[in-house]
Amino acid sequence: MAMSLGGRSVVLALLGVALLQPGAVPAVGQEEPPAIQRSLAGLSLGDSLKDVQRRYPPAQEWPAVVERRGRVRRLRVERQFAGSFPANVQTIWLGFRKSRLAEIQLIYDLNFSRRKSAEALAQDMALVYGDPRRSSDKFWWSDGRTVLRVFDAELASAERDSRSSALRTSIQIIEQELFQRAP
Repeated sequence: MAMSLGGRSVVLALLGVALLQPGAVPAVGQEEPPAIQRSLAGLSLGDSLKDVQRRYPPAQEWPAVVERRGRVRRLRVERQFAGSFPANVQTIWLGFRKSRLAEIQLIYDLNFSRRKSAEALAQDMALVYGDPRRSSDKFWWSDGRTVLRVFDAELASAERDSRSSALRTSIQIIEQELFQRAP
């Protein structure tokens, strides 16, 4: 399947940054998994809300939901909600715990998702992190501190009175502790 220069550059940049992380490539005979990159789209786990807003200035208030389990405040940032936004991304979900970023999820737009399925993105990530664990249609890696997941995010269909949903390629990094609490 052909990939546009923009889509390819996103994947290559992600792989390139991951390879530059200390411990990203295991030494010969090393049993530990490689360290998971703790940054996506210019944001890093541990960032404050102010750090995030400097990177993506709000054009309007971002919708928020507080998840009682894990006490995580989740913000949904859509392209139209921010002054700047990463290429090929439709939505960013940010999870804050104790005022620090503990989860980053990118949901790619339709065009990118057509070019790069979750399975294809997982194959790219496997080049850096090794073979993933798999739970149904979700691929994931863990280094004991951070979890990286690749999956198809389910979005409500834009059609009026529709009960259908649309799938988009998604990538997420999350603190290991929050991942273990997820239902």
